[in-house]
Amino acid sequence: MADSDRGNPIQLTAVVLLLVGGGWYFLHHYRIDGLDEVSVSSKPSNESQEQYISYNDVPSFLDSADSSISEVQRQPESRAETNDFATVGRTMADSNITASPPGKIRGLKIASWALDGFGPTKLANPAARQNVARVIRQFDVVALQQIASIERDLIPRLVEAINQGDGRYDFVVGPPTGPSDRPEQLAFIFDKSRVVVDRRQTYTLEDPENQMTFDPLVAWFRGAQGVSGQAWTFSFVNIRIDLARAPNEVALLPKIIQAIRGDGRREDDLVIGGLLQADDAYLLPTLTSKSAKATVLNRPTDIFGRYQTSNLLLDTGSTTEYMGRGGVFDYLGTFNLNLAEAETVTSHLPVFGEFSATEGAAY
Repeated sequence: MADSDRGNPIQLTAVVLLLVGGGWYFLHHYRIDGLDEVSVSSKPSNESQEQYISYNDVPSFLDSADSSISEVQRQPESRAETNDFATVGRTMADSNITASPPGKIRGLKIASWALDGFGPTKLANPAARQNVARVIRQFDVVALQQIASIERDLIPRLVEAINQGDGRYDFVVGPPTGPSDRPEQLAFIFDKSRVVVDRRQTYTLEDPENQMTFDPLVAWFRGAQGVSGQAWTFSFVNIRIDLARAPNEVALLPKIIQAIRGDGRREDDLVIGGLLQADDAYLLPTLTSKSAKATVLNRPTDIFGRYQTSNLLLDTGSTTEYMGRGGVFDYLGTFNLNLAEAETVTSHLPVFGEFSATEGAAY
């Protein structure tokens, strides 16, 4: 066969590359459905979307009080951007916003609960799973600590158990944090019919010098009901303090608050929830503000009635939405559990506070 009949090698190579590239593009962007009747459809573009989103530059509580925190954080371009939940509202809660008069909207129940090493073993226990689910269903937003597993599907499986098929609850989970030999995750689980989360403004606080054993997780929420523009917005800070380093880590709370208040969103309503390893008599003087308040006062927060280690903290000078009602949720008495049954879940009791769902409401 003559050389001219064989074709130009460069042309043959180009044809092969085009065929391979076209096949890759087709498989990457489309899927084939059916066997007898084959159909082709576009693949979803968000199949691998993460449940947590961090700022490119997040605030650090290690900056000194006289330094400019704007150098280390994302700065919104305008006030409209700082309070804009439009992108998540369309997918999660805008359809739930009603024109009900503010006075008729039930207050938001915000809680925090340390799950004492919650992982696959507890999730696989039917009784433990059921008890966790029915406790969380008592609240509108719950900050969770001590999630021991770093398996990606642990919290989604828990939320599936909580939902029982109705799809009301959703979650935000932070990346693994803490010592390499015992990493944990922090998470928020919330009722989508009651609150909306802005995932774009959810982040883990920077701690380059590892002064905190576990990096705090910050999420921005808004009430999902009521007149548009009047729903309460707030930053919810999830903190897990290590017992062995409790005095030093509790002392960092004022710097953590300062960093979050200066993160560029101009949000003045801040709720801190978590396993704080100290009681209200120790915590409140540490915050230095005369208007600082704890929702749990003079009460133990463990199932044995010994110690107060969990709480919700806020500044009533700025967060006037606090309704003055809060405390410890005794799920043992509520669900008629004995200590052994409760210990299969956690030795910690949930702590909570009630807040107005309307911005600026005072009680």
